[in-house]
Amino acid sequence: MRSLRLEFAKLRRKHVLLTALVLIAAVLTWMCVSARQDGRGSASGWNSMFYAAPLMNSVFLSLLAAVVASRVADVDHEADAWKQLLCLQRTGALLAAKLVCTVLVMGFAIALELAGTIVIGRVMGFPDMPGSSAWGSLFASQLTASLCMVSIVGAIALRWENQFIAIGSGLALSLAGLFSSFLPTALARLVPSGYFTLLSTLRIDWAAGSSAPVFYDIAPPLTDYALVAVICLAACAFAYASFSRKEH
Repeated sequence: MRSLRLEFAKLRRKHVLLTALVLIAAVLTWMCVSARQDGRGSASGWNSMFYAAPLMNSVFLSLLAAVVASRVADVDHEADAWKQLLCLQRTGALLAAKLVCTVLVMGFAIALELAGTIVIGRVMGFPDMPGSSAWGSLFASQLTASLCMVSIVGAIALRWENQFIAIGSGLALSLAGLFSSFLPTALARLVPSGYFTLLSTLRIDWAAGSSAPVFYDIAPPLTDYALVAVICLAACAFAYASFSRKEH
């Protein structure tokens, strides 16, 4: 807990919260426009927003994850504090604190997004609001996908002092996430930002002879959750190896 408090203290003047608010505001603005297109009282309004959220998050939350992970690493790069830190803290504890700090920021951003989604749905008068299990599933899927992005960009940000590399990687993944939903599933799994949509349990089908989409639920994609776990472990192992070299 002490290491975690120190990580948050380092971010006080790094405008991380402001960045999160701006990007979540962008998501909610897009969501609001989509809801207005569905129309007040639309029977499919909630499903439309639940389907649109992961698509937008693959762009905006990917970018937010990159910015937050970069700032968490850069604050110590700027102070050239790695050698001092590693004399006072164990490598594993330091890395864990940075990872948890970043994930908590992402969790806050996702919770704020879901709260905004509820407000939009209520204002638009959409009937039959989804139950707590649907909201919990959406939160879990988006947080897990964020963890995937944080692990990858965080490992890059910790390894190289020049944060242009980390931010550039995050931006590239953010743009890739925009198109990953149009790829076959096997190829989409190769795009880390694509897991925002891959982990979602809501799917869409255009019924033959109808212009209205049909939404349906699937079981949680455990294979994709397992792949995210493998990616995160590999990224953390890379970060740990980089830090082990810094100790000597």
